[in-house]
Amino acid sequence: MHLYTIALFKVRPGSKPVLLSIVYELSSFGFFQRGSVKEITLFVARETVGRINVGERISLIHEQSQKVCHATADAKGLACAALTDSEYPERVAHVLVRQAMEHFYQTHGDRWQTATNDIEMPTPPLDQMIIKYQNPHEADPMMNLQKNLDETINIVKKTVEQLGQRGEKLEDIASKSDDLSFQSKAFMQNAERMNKCCSYL
Repeated sequence: MHLYTIALFKVRPGSKPVLLSIVYELSSFGFFQRGSVKEITLFVARETVGRINVGERISLIHEQSQKVCHATADAKGLACAALTDSEYPERVAHVLVRQAMEHFYQTHGDRWQTATNDIEMPTPPLDQMIIKYQNPHEADPMMNLQKNLDETINIVKKTVEQLGQRGEKLEDIASKSDDLSFQSKAFMQNAERMNKCCSYL
């Protein structure tokens, strides 16, 4: 099980989500892959939070790379996304997302609300969380007890295409994204071709 990215955004209807803070843990990838993986995780996180409703919690399946983006947005317009592999437990991922938002508020208050472009607002607790939550069993003692069932309610599984307009494909969304370089778009296409023989969540 792997947790790759925790990202926080300012979201407003009809506007591109503004990146506020992001941390990565990409040691499971080769050195030369990490740049493309960073761009792809940012792309998936931004597209996900830009398409969810206030209070909605979703786990979005990114079929091309077998990654899952767990995300939510609050009434103030703060959204958080955590990207994991497909084996990572959804309930723990959403506990992580909620805690990341709490830490961000404790660190920055409402100063982020004036942001109009991507900025970097360092949030030291996120650096610790992305390490701690690599092992969900240790990070969340309740995991094996199956308690706090309210955490699992209203978590919707969707694919990128289901969050988009009818007939919209991930390749079309990716081709318009500023988050992806030419190399990262090629990396995604190659990953899709290599995984076509496999089944997903």
